Amino acid sequence: MMRVGIDTQIAAVSRAGIGHFTAMVARALPQVDTDATYIPFCPSPVKDFSMPQRWWWDQVTVPGLARHEHVDVLLKPAFSCPMRSSVPTVVIVQDLAARKFPRQVHRPSAWFYGRWLPWTLRFATRIIAISEYTADEITRELGVAREKISVVTQGVAMDDVVPNPQDAGLLGSLGLAQKKFILHVGTIEPRKNLAFLVRTFAKFHTKYPNYVLVLAGADGWLSKDVHDVVASRGLADNVVFTGSIAEDLKFALLRAARVLAFPSLYEGFGRPPLEAMACGTPVVAACTSSVPEVVGDAGILLTGYDEGEWVRSLETAAEDDGTRARLVPAGIARSKGFTWERAAQQIADILHSVAHE
Repeated sequence: MMRVGIDTQIAAVSRAGIGHFTAMVARALPQVDTDATYIPFCPSPVKDFSMPQRWWWDQVTVPGLARHEHVDVLLKPAFSCPMRSSVPTVVIVQDLAARKFPRQVHRPSAWFYGRWLPWTLRFATRIIAISEYTADEITRELGVAREKISVVTQGVAMDDVVPNPQDAGLLGSLGLAQKKFILHVGTIEPRKNLAFLVRTFAKFHTKYPNYVLVLAGADGWLSKDVHDVVASRGLADNVVFTGSIAEDLKFALLRAARVLAFPSLYEGFGRPPLEAMACGTPVVAACTSSVPEVVGDAGILLTGYDEGEWVRSLETAAEDDGTRARLVPAGIARSKGFTWERAAQQIADILHSVAHE
């Protein structure tokens, strides 16, 4: 039976972004693939690595564990590929954000994620990109042959989208019971373009003062700018910063929101719009990077950042019954094509192929 080692370290310390992706894939793989043994690699005690500990874990510890466990193939769902490893390695690339926006992260992180990590991809046996956009970007930016890259999209768990009796209490804990709100889900950092969203909401709010804006996610790089815009527009009582949130609260917010606003400048995939559609919440998003692959024609995609156009689109998605009657079922139907089981099966097929090459 094939033995697969999975680096699950990031899933143990973060359930956002890459951490959530890693956790869902690691859970689904043994369920869909009974012809392999999956062995998680995670430090004990659990550690949230920074540089240079991150480098040591990726380049020394994980390859050592792979040899010790006699695995046939190593799966790295996040971060750099081991340069010196006798074990074939499949690396999943989430995005090239740090390479595209180096000034938006601290200098050591910009070097590691923007320079070192992409350079190590040449040592991967196979690369998995989480969108066609990311696959094309890897080829265009890094010169990796396209035939070395497979595309496996992310998923949404249908159990998460079902209404929960605890929703009212969770929303009440944020002061959102019975309130209409526009939602954004994601880390507060410059490429999410949230200062623009706050300015747009300020105009929307003049017409719909009963609405609030909910920014659900932890403060990230350079998040102070967003807080400053909220203060300068006098919106302190109308913008809710949730901080880092658990999955149950995230999905309670997604189910209750009138619309998900997603003006991101760049996404490797863009899971929040997918999760919103699965919950029956209309999506207004920027037509950038991978987002159109996710949303398709089931949401409102805007090609620019004109505040007036965004205000009109948010108003239509949130308040126009005809538009909502079209977007809600369209979003639910589209989301059903993105499942973790499907993603895991595709990854398992790649792992078996690599192990037998």
